[in-house]
This record gives sequence, structure tokens and C-alpha cells, in this order.
Amino acid sequence: MSSASVSLPSWLGRAIVEGALIVFAVVLGFVVNEWREDVADRHAARQAMARVAAEIQGNIDQLEAVVAYHESATGRIDERIAEIESAELPVQGVIFDEFPRILPRGVNAPGLTRFAWDHAQEHGRLDVLPYEIVAETARLYDMQEAGVESTWRQIVELLFAGPSVMEPHDLVPSLRFTRIGFTELAAQERFLIGQYQRLLEKLEAAGLAAPADEG
Repeated sequence: MSSASVSLPSWLGRAIVEGALIVFAVVLGFVVNEWREDVADRHAARQAMARVAAEIQGNIDQLEAVVAYHESATGRIDERIAEIESAELPVQGVIFDEFPRILPRGVNAPGLTRFAWDHAQEHGRLDVLPYEIVAETARLYDMQEAGVESTWRQIVELLFAGPSVMEPHDLVPSLRFTRIGFTELAAQERFLIGQYQRLLEKLEAAGLAAPADEG
């Protein structure tokens, strides 16, 4: 019995080609969708970090507006302590009455914000950005909260610690505590300014300090 070559039906060949084209189209569709999602994620992250950069610049401006005043408060406190200690008789007084002299412009809180950063963490898809930049930004915002803002709250609690601020007593201990607080606050403000400025330079170098092109 002689062997004969068996040819495939023409429709089967077309079906195989068409099936392969369909599979290719589906795979290509997945690849394109992933690419589009990646582009969208990076765009959202860049927009979020641009808002964070603007917020950081605003925080720097706020710090620079008050740090010299807080530094000068320590000098005025030193002058007042020197006056009291040079007096021939013990000096009793109400610490609240000293505030207009040592803080002539009021307490001047450094009005720092973190809304843009919190929003970026929740909605900015920051996982597509370099880890080092995201980690450093988080570290500095934590430093802002645990450093400057925490010290500021402690100073306010010290200055306005209930009815005792209206009672006459030895002023020097209270003034020394107040001086320590403002010395620490001003040092933290100076340090945070420098750290934020360096972070802005890194964001600018990475192209993250300006809004992404909407087009």
C-alpha cells in the first residue's frame, strides 16, 4: 500500500492564521493598556510631587519669615535676665507681663502645612517614583512634625500654662525655660530650611518640582 501525502484543508490554515492574529492582538492590547496605565501613574505621581514641591517652598517661606524673630527673642530674654540679676533686691513678677517685651510681635507660629504630602501619599501613586526621593520627603515631613511643630507646641504650653502665668513669682527660671525653648525652635527651623532646600534641588534635578505637561 503506497503512502500519500495528506494536505490540510485550506480553511484550517486560515483558521490558524486568524487565531494567531487574534492572540497577538489581545497580547498587544494588554501591553498597550499596561503602558498607558504606567504613563498615567507617572503623570499622576509627577503632578503630586510638583504640588509637594510647591508646599515645601511655602513652608520654607514661612520658616524664613519667623526664624530671625525667634532667634532675636533669645537675645531679649538674655537682656531681661541680666537686668533682673543685676538688681539689688529680688525681683518678683508676672511672666505674662514679660511677653510684650521679649515677644513684641507676638509668638509668630511657623505656619507649616503638609496637606499636599498627605494627599500625594493617598492618591499620588508615588510607588513609581525613585524610592530615595519619596523616603527623604517622608523623613523631612516627619522632622517638621516631630521637630519644629512639636517644639512650638511645647513653647505655647509653657507660655500659657494655666493661671500660674498670671501669678507673681521669681521670673528668672521661667525666662530661662522660655529661652531654651526658643533656642531649640530657631535651631530646628534653620536646620529644616536647609534640609528642605536640598530636597527641592533633588526634586528639580529629577524633574519633579514643576507640574507635568498636561498635554
